Amino acid sequence: MTELTDARPIVVGVDGSGASLAALRWAVTQVHRLGAPIVAVHARERTDRLRAAYAPTPAHRAPADEWPRPDRAWRAALTEAGVRVVADEGLPTAVLLRHADDALMLVVGRGAHGDGWLPGPGPVARDCVRKARCPVVTVPEPRAAARSVTAPVRS
Repeated sequence: MTELTDARPIVVGVDGSGASLAALRWAVTQVHRLGAPIVAVHARERTDRLRAAYAPTPAHRAPADEWPRPDRAWRAALTEAGVRVVADEGLPTAVLLRHADDALMLVVGRGAHGDGWLPGPGPVARDCVRKARCPVVTVPEPRAAARSVTAPVRS
């Protein structure tokens, strides 16, 4: 295999949605073609900013500790498969762009946004497409892709 990547990673935005899992599956298929490592990035917004000034705040936990419990097993499986998993704190677009700054490509899921039958990119994917310094691939959620095959009848 020809080394095309110079060890630049494929960065995948993951949030546990069907669209982000489809994006991760697509990225895994590219590993054999491109020889690039995969970095799965999960952005966590700080919830303490949403609290009133007088509300008690819980002790701060590291972003890696904030993954929902069902995702811990998924995260362990990814790590065993050789996918580097990163949980970072901040707004999703900013976190993804920061990690994709020197990436070969950024891969994000595309859910059922748009006019109802064509899945379009959501706000995070749109911002990534506009601002990323690397190519951005949007992968449709499997159910959204199935709905887009047949157009609705318009009168």
